[in-house]
Amino acid sequence: MSKKPKAARPRRERKRAEKPEKKPVKPRRAPSKIAPPPPKPVEKVVEKEPEPTEHYLIAVRLDGSPNVRPREESTLNSLKMKTRFSAVILRDNPSARGMLQRVKDHVTWAEAKKEDLEVLLLNRARTVEGLGITDKFVKEKANLPGFRELLSRLYSGKFSLAKLWEMGVKPVFRLHPPRRGFPRSSKRPVADRGELGYRKDGIQELLDKMC
Repeated sequence: MSKKPKAARPRRERKRAEKPEKKPVKPRRAPSKIAPPPPKPVEKVVEKEPEPTEHYLIAVRLDGSPNVRPREESTLNSLKMKTRFSAVILRDNPSARGMLQRVKDHVTWAEAKKEDLEVLLLNRARTVEGLGITDKFVKEKANLPGFRELLSRLYSGKFSLAKLWEMGVKPVFRLHPPRRGFPRSSKRPVADRGELGYRKDGIQELLDKMC
């Protein structure tokens, strides 16, 4: 017997996977211009006060007349420091420093800062009439706006000490005894825990107690 041929199976049609629809391509944006960085804030330039062309010393006599040698007494008289607790403003030069060094056992001194001049002139300066320095006095005698302008000009060297005395300001300043006394001995030098001689750290503390 002959075998019957097998019937051919129908081919299965493979379903093609549907490709996803392509999304529309967005047109590329032109590169934006890079914005410049914001300008830096302009720093305010603080005008510094010009360096003074004239320098001064402030000296204060701390003892009285007894036990003062004639040579030292003569030097103190030349400096116009004839009495105890008298103060003077001197031009800073070798001559003035030499005289102060000669009487170092009776006086104390230091370089004058602007604040020191202000305290001394504002509180203890006296005119020939016995009055203090006022804006009105400065306007009349020096033709300046007021005391502040006088102080700035004096410190910068634009207004000399000689002109200040010519205005009628007395060159000697009478101070009162220091409030609550001296913190250290008034018979020893500053280098030996005293009050006499050159003050490297300035004289403002002493003036605040005596003005």
